[in-house]
Amino acid sequence: MKQPQISKAERKSKPELILICKVSPNFESIEQVDASLQRTLQGSVEYFDFCKATLMLYRVGKMPVCWHASKDKMNPDISTAAHSDRCIQLNHYLSDPENSRKKNLLDPLSPVIATNIPVFLKAGDPIGKMEVGIFNTDYQTGEYMLAKAVSLGRHMADIIQESLFQRQKDRHLRKLSIWLEMLNTISSTLDIRQVLHVVAQLTADLFSARSCIYLLNNEEETLIPSVAVGSYDPVLKKKFKALKGRKLLPAMKKAIKIEQPVVVTPKNSEKMLTREIVDNFDYGWVILAPIISKEKTIGIMQVDQPPEAEGFESEAVEIIFAIARATAVVIENARLIDMLGQKEQLLHQLVNKLITAQEDERRFIAADLHDGIIQSLLAIWYRLQRISADEDMKPQEWQGEITELTGVLNDQIQEIRRILYDLRPIILDNYGLIPAVEAHVNHISEKHDLPVELRISGVKQRLASKTEVALFRILQEALTNVIKHAAASKVKVDLVLKEESIVLVVEDDGAGINKNQDDEPQTIKRLGLAGINERALLLGGNCKIDSTPGKGTRIKVSIPVKTTSREEPEK
Repeated sequence: MKQPQISKAERKSKPELILICKVSPNFESIEQVDASLQRTLQGSVEYFDFCKATLMLYRVGKMPVCWHASKDKMNPDISTAAHSDRCIQLNHYLSDPENSRKKNLLDPLSPVIATNIPVFLKAGDPIGKMEVGIFNTDYQTGEYMLAKAVSLGRHMADIIQESLFQRQKDRHLRKLSIWLEMLNTISSTLDIRQVLHVVAQLTADLFSARSCIYLLNNEEETLIPSVAVGSYDPVLKKKFKALKGRKLLPAMKKAIKIEQPVVVTPKNSEKMLTREIVDNFDYGWVILAPIISKEKTIGIMQVDQPPEAEGFESEAVEIIFAIARATAVVIENARLIDMLGQKEQLLHQLVNKLITAQEDERRFIAADLHDGIIQSLLAIWYRLQRISADEDMKPQEWQGEITELTGVLNDQIQEIRRILYDLRPIILDNYGLIPAVEAHVNHISEKHDLPVELRISGVKQRLASKTEVALFRILQEALTNVIKHAAASKVKVDLVLKEESIVLVVEDDGAGINKNQDDEPQTIKRLGLAGINERALLLGGNCKIDSTPGKGTRIKVSIPVKTTSREEPEK
């Protein structure tokens, strides 16, 4: 059946959520979970900005059971029809036994973005899954909504699981399921937002509590609210987000200091959390567990129950701390993968820049040779031909012509030298790094009328060719960045030659780098700086870049001196 046509504007403003959970054919707890699932699904359209939401329980060999929720209260029939179209399409697809064994059952509906979360349904059974799909929106919006959808799906899966575990009267299976689901989540995705939502939801469901996760700004010792699940209504969610930039609470400082969970009770809550926070969030019993990565606390996991609750057992504290430790592993892994992804993208951009630069260089050289040198040489050739062909020309006439041609030839020799210098200064190969640096700094200063203060100190010696070339190219790139982007009034260049390392510092008083700005000039500038960093890394060195918008940039490169023997010139 054909799905309703939806405009681009509607796709962006009306995301739709569909979840499908495959359960055992013997699952008969539908009446028991009906009200909870419907209430949770309706909450997804009221609090999570989904226009429509559908949950399907699929039991092999039986008709699926569906729950629907819609924001369109004025036209519920139209909303239900849209849900039904997809359910009918999916029903038809699942009627074929071969399709029921497919890995992803939502594929025929072509979601904008989708993922799976683990579901542990019964002791002895393999881990099942719930599929989560976002429809009727663009990919960027779908990606943002997916983390919320996963948290919602996790809660629904927990409702289904709870109905089974209560019947089995084995609470240990519930705890086991939490760990299995968490391990599966950790291994199946590296999306930090998605993982944090799932971990927080699992923790909240396990302890029938509210759960939130704060990341930390360690430089300023302030909070970065990340995820809050449980009975956080829209008003409390706004209050939670408003905590961004707030200084750490006393209980948090203690958890960070002792690197252990801190338990807050109704008796000490005002002292440990402040009266304002307790009143705003109605805190009673609270556990705050540090999220520690590489001996550094990067976040806080908080689990709380209201004052009228009985509080947490000691086992709960240990479980929550274990979850916090697992969360630290996830965050660190995700950050490493993200760094590798950025590195790969940066290397791709650098390769493109290198290829483009090579082609541009060849084009400029070809243009210089064709439009300048070749034309001048042709003119000289024609004039020499004319002189040799004219037997009646007097000596004083052709001597004047020869003098003029000599001047033209001298100009072209200088032009060829300029081209060769741009390609690779001969002075670098013949005399070494220091004379090449001095010559280049003088050239830049004169050509661009830019004061450049050069200081060279240390043991003046020839270095390995690779080291000399790398340092010279780094200096070239740094000064080029200053000229093109910094609008500086002066530049300082320090070259320090130590026995163990060579240190090059280029400092300007220009515009600096705005890290939050994504316009093209800033991107190009950062790419140039990335090239400097890569050159340093290739020789086992390092590059440190300090920059403040409006106050200039300082580039410090340090390269170890591994050998002083001369090698073949580096190309």
